[in-house]
Amino acid sequence: MNLRTKVFLIFSILATVPLLILTAFSYQRYVQSTYQRMDEFSSRLFENASEESNRTLESIRDISLAFNFYDKDGGSIVQTLKKYADRDNPPTSYEYLETSNTIGRTCQSLLLADSHIYGIYILTPSGYIFDYRNNINGTIRSDYSFEEEEWYQKTLELDGGYYVSTVDSHALFTGKERSVFFSQCLKDVYTHKMVGILLIDCNPEMFNLDTLNTMPDIILLTVDNMDTGDVLYTNYIEGIHDFSGRNEKNESTELSLKPLQLAMSVDYDTLFREFNVTGVLLILIGAVCIAGLIVISFFISGYLVKPIGHLSRKMASQTGHTLIQSTRYLNRTDEIGTLYNEYNAMVESLNMAVKQDYHDKLVILDAQMKSLEARINSHFLFNTLEAINSMAEIDENEQIATMSLALGNMFRYTLKTQSELVAVEDELKHVNDYVSIQQIRFDNRFQLVVSMTPEFRQLKVLKLILQPLVENALYHGLNYCTCGDAITLSGETDERCIYIDVRDNGRGMDEETLRKLQKSLNEEASFTELGHRNKQSIGLKNIHSRIELYYGRGYGLTVTSRQNEGTNVRIRLPNLRQNAAGDPET
Repeated sequence: MNLRTKVFLIFSILATVPLLILTAFSYQRYVQSTYQRMDEFSSRLFENASEESNRTLESIRDISLAFNFYDKDGGSIVQTLKKYADRDNPPTSYEYLETSNTIGRTCQSLLLADSHIYGIYILTPSGYIFDYRNNINGTIRSDYSFEEEEWYQKTLELDGGYYVSTVDSHALFTGKERSVFFSQCLKDVYTHKMVGILLIDCNPEMFNLDTLNTMPDIILLTVDNMDTGDVLYTNYIEGIHDFSGRNEKNESTELSLKPLQLAMSVDYDTLFREFNVTGVLLILIGAVCIAGLIVISFFISGYLVKPIGHLSRKMASQTGHTLIQSTRYLNRTDEIGTLYNEYNAMVESLNMAVKQDYHDKLVILDAQMKSLEARINSHFLFNTLEAINSMAEIDENEQIATMSLALGNMFRYTLKTQSELVAVEDELKHVNDYVSIQQIRFDNRFQLVVSMTPEFRQLKVLKLILQPLVENALYHGLNYCTCGDAITLSGETDERCIYIDVRDNGRGMDEETLRKLQKSLNEEASFTELGHRNKQSIGLKNIHSRIELYYGRGYGLTVTSRQNEGTNVRIRLPNLRQNAAGDPET
């Protein structure tokens, strides 16, 4: 896969993935919002339909209440009907006429107040029937024997409850209109004796909810009788309201007049499509944006990668010892122009390097010869010191023999040790060689005390760190044996570190001198120049810098001192253990 394709894919992913996530998140939030709106819409419609149905049924209940309402004379229609409750002693025709006129005024008002009522009828046990109607569905047939009918018996069983008929052309009316009637027992409130049956014949359109249902093909509303299962109203259309297998919401509630209930079924799949126009538009906008970003990424990747591709082909075509520069895109001031200019500078440098290569080989050969010469000189020095030692022993001059032997050992240790890590025992031997020479020089006016266990002496430490500290203690601490007479070396370990203390009982340092020394030790370690060494080869800073450069920060020297009480230099090193191959490991 070439670079342009990779850049195109990266740009496309970086551009489209966030947009896809944003579009998916926005669409999901919109879907949730849509379903919430659908729930609110259906719930509000159901609530309105329930209120409207209950309001219609309240007119029926108001008629029943009107028959029990006491007028200003202290009477009521039910009280008036008490005289018609006795089958054996029925009222006279005049009394019937008078009662009919009295009840008629109330019933006519009720008929005028509600256009859905076809008629109001009162059936008394004495056989009298009071009827008040608007002549739309006629009156009760004179030959109709209602006492044997099922609806009449159930009305008696309900004992004051409402019986609701089916929607049909009922046989008890002379008219042929489809209607629904409600019947209820009228009882004396004091004796609870039935005084008649109230029958209210109504237009089935009283339950019509079409004006509330703005989406009749999606929302199915039904008013039915829970006891009989008869449907009083529905907007069901076969083939349209078949919601089986779809996502639908169903709700139902009892109406204020038992046993009627209102039920609603909502086709959420179809309703979601009605509400989801914005969601589809959102997806289309996201798809167009993604396609546009992919096209833009294609052109941007070509614009960015084309100069790099040209440079790559130029570099791949280089052959021979002479490299060819490129002159394209040099006038650009961005990173591409910098890249071409730097490439040309590199080509020029490489061409010069090829010419210099032959000269460098001669320099290397010369350096190899000088290295061999240095080895010959060191062998000559060792051989000379051994010859001096032999001559001193022959002349029985013990001090010269000791000094020449110790000095030879020191040179040999400094030049011939193969590894930078040595055992503490080797460092102590090097210190002893140095002390042997200095004790002869100062006539044994100081002593070296070593307090280290045999196990401690086998630990690995950095080469040439003890002798410079002993030399520093002799020259600066003891002041050439004028301010003290002892240098002590001690050591201890824990699981992670080695601690070596170089202590003298010399003149010590004042607080200002100690502060400057500690500040110098805290400065960051650095090299001076490749192939050169710091002139402070025996100084504390030099040893501290070597330890930091080799082991890392956190290791090195810590100096404590009191004036006229001596100085202690503590070396902190990592505790290295030898592995099976003999190499140190932490």
